[in-house]
Amino acid sequence: MWELPSRGPEGLGRSLSFQAEATGTFPPRQPLESSAGISRPGRSTKEGEDAPSKSRASKSDVPQASESNVEKSTSFESKFTDMDSNLGAWEVGVLTWSPSTWITQAQVSETRMAKAQAWETLALARITLQPKPSVTELSTVTTLKQESSELVNRMSKESNEGYPPRLLWTSKVEYMLALMGYLVMPSGVLRFVSGWVHKGSCSFFIAYILMLLGIGIPLLFLEMAVGQRVQQSSADLWKNLSPWFGGVGYSMVMVCFIINTYLNVFNSWIFFYMSHIFYFVVPWDQCPLQRNSSKFDPECEQATSYTYFWYRQTLKASDRIEDGGQPSFSLGMSLFLSCCLICAFLVYGIKSIGKVLCVLLLVPYCIIVCFLIRTLSIDGAEYGLKHLLILQVASISDLTIWCQAGIQVLFDVGLGIGPIVSLASHVPDFNNCMADAFLMALFKIITLLMTTPFLLSILGFWATTTTHHCCKKNREKLLGLIAQGILPPEVQPPKLRANPTSSYNSWLSSLPPPLRSAVLGVVPECSVQKQFLKIQDNPRFLFLIFTEVISLLPGSGFWTVLFFLLLLTLGMCSNLTFMLGTVLTLQDTFPFCRRQPRLLMVCVSMTMFLCGLFFIQPSGIYYFSLLSEYWVAVPIIIIIICENLAVAWAYGANRFLADMVVMLGRPIFSGCGWLWCYVSPTVMLGLLMSVFVYLVKGPLVYFAWDSSTSKEVVRVFPAWTKILIAGLTVFVLMPIPAYFVYCLTLGIPFRSTPSSKLPQGSGQLQTTKEASKDILQDYKTES
Repeated sequence: MWELPSRGPEGLGRSLSFQAEATGTFPPRQPLESSAGISRPGRSTKEGEDAPSKSRASKSDVPQASESNVEKSTSFESKFTDMDSNLGAWEVGVLTWSPSTWITQAQVSETRMAKAQAWETLALARITLQPKPSVTELSTVTTLKQESSELVNRMSKESNEGYPPRLLWTSKVEYMLALMGYLVMPSGVLRFVSGWVHKGSCSFFIAYILMLLGIGIPLLFLEMAVGQRVQQSSADLWKNLSPWFGGVGYSMVMVCFIINTYLNVFNSWIFFYMSHIFYFVVPWDQCPLQRNSSKFDPECEQATSYTYFWYRQTLKASDRIEDGGQPSFSLGMSLFLSCCLICAFLVYGIKSIGKVLCVLLLVPYCIIVCFLIRTLSIDGAEYGLKHLLILQVASISDLTIWCQAGIQVLFDVGLGIGPIVSLASHVPDFNNCMADAFLMALFKIITLLMTTPFLLSILGFWATTTTHHCCKKNREKLLGLIAQGILPPEVQPPKLRANPTSSYNSWLSSLPPPLRSAVLGVVPECSVQKQFLKIQDNPRFLFLIFTEVISLLPGSGFWTVLFFLLLLTLGMCSNLTFMLGTVLTLQDTFPFCRRQPRLLMVCVSMTMFLCGLFFIQPSGIYYFSLLSEYWVAVPIIIIIICENLAVAWAYGANRFLADMVVMLGRPIFSGCGWLWCYVSPTVMLGLLMSVFVYLVKGPLVYFAWDSSTSKEVVRVFPAWTKILIAGLTVFVLMPIPAYFVYCLTLGIPFRSTPSSKLPQGSGQLQTTKEASKDILQDYKTES
């Protein structure tokens, strides 16, 4: 459970006195026998009405006799004793953070502003009572006094303008559920399995784990720490680290919105398929009949029913990306339904998403366990599962595997997009974000280790079944060619019984080379390995292959419902967190958006719906592939590099870690600074160069529908698509160089000075008990 955070101006005064005692600036407090006659600021009692005025000290009082100083010090200490007198009830156990104890800034702003002045005066007086205050001490007092004044002014301004207060998570469980929902993107799971199969199996997993430890967890901790420390998710928050990186937040918002838009189209495809799963025979299992005829559609008969339903009935796809058209009405309704559900789930913001994700996250993992148990016993599962144990030692030295693993880590952890910073900014600033980063990485690994055996079993079953069918079909065709006299009788295939693939391939390999060449010239080769390696990391593979595999399972109707329910819940979890990250950023960037949060949610949802119509036109699937496979990596990597530089070099890694040590009240792994300064930037630049080489050197291809042959073909993206993704990349990243030029023109230094949002850390540790007392003190009376 959470402990209540310290939020008001008086918290700054408490932090001042506490820091001074921790660093040895002030003499330690001595308990007094009685605190009668001393009252808290703002408390009306007969004995203590004049206490605030008595506690004030001016500079002219310092040169007086030591007895006067002792008497004043005793008065100051009496006030602190009275402030701490009621903490005994809290020391028994940890205070829980629940809606009943939720104290908003609007409710206590007036009290805090009055108390802040008393705390500032009291702390300043204690400084002046020292014999010879140093320049550093006076500077610290001045800085903290300015911070308190700025906070008071900001709170007073927002209170007077009627802005609702900034909300916090009601419990840590909901916060962790939000992070988990953000990390379970279905496209990331399929991409990981594809990398496992194509990039050396266990070798790829070893590279993945090392990349996760080297850049994934440190950068995840960085984003969590920034959001938690700054306590805001606005697009301007990176200005607090360095004005040079003020444009990073704006680029994040645009990238997050674009990704959320085309990922929501993925949900619309799922809704369209789910609208047909309650038919007695699902339409993708057989070809449709021609109008006013008992014959099947000839276009479908030339292809497969699964391919036909995907391209012609779901997407209504064109032959090329150049061929446009009107958006599909059926997909438009599904897209609108998806946007409405997201808007309904997030109508109360962070207060409602926790309950929704509690259900949406539980359902897919139960389904995954059911599928895992069911698929382990099907035919061909052992062929897929054996790839779990393959270790290609030579492939570990392949740089492409490390690049693939590094990019996979960035996508799996969700760095550089913004929701992590937004979600972390609504937790108390003393939350242990380092432990949260490790916990989320562990959650992601467990998720991948659960889904990988299930997917490999499905792929093994599909490859084995498809190869059996290929061998049987080849045998029938060869018998027909022998009967027609086209092939000699010596190539007559044997009867295929228990294991058609093994019997057929043994017979084919026993033929003399001339006869084998003649057979392969008229029929395709049937290979389980080649069929298994056809796995692709794009959505079409899920809708084409997995629908075919599930239709072959006994009780296929039940498993079809579970499969699409699995995809829908995973997709909705990702979209909810993407949308929440966007909305929270807009509310913090433009405070007037907090006045009408529901209207803001509707506006963002409808804007996303209108932009999503572009991806449901006949050529929309090709633009979806262009963005998701070739565009998204470059802006994300550049944003992550800028984040890294802002914290590690502009603000200073050691300085930021010192702030975190004071904030968390516990030591932090000192290697984080070294990883941020040297390892992460170097690795990220290497990944960026590898992506650039891949985009420039290799052809950009996509799968398309060829209506002339009624088959799926591979086409090359035209040259103008490279200009398109380059222009879109420049557009979303334009705020970053714009701020660079602005700061360079005005002569603003690269390394930032301590700001009101990120005060310079003292490097002194607080014990958990002392930190809790300091935090709870200012919430004692209001709770």
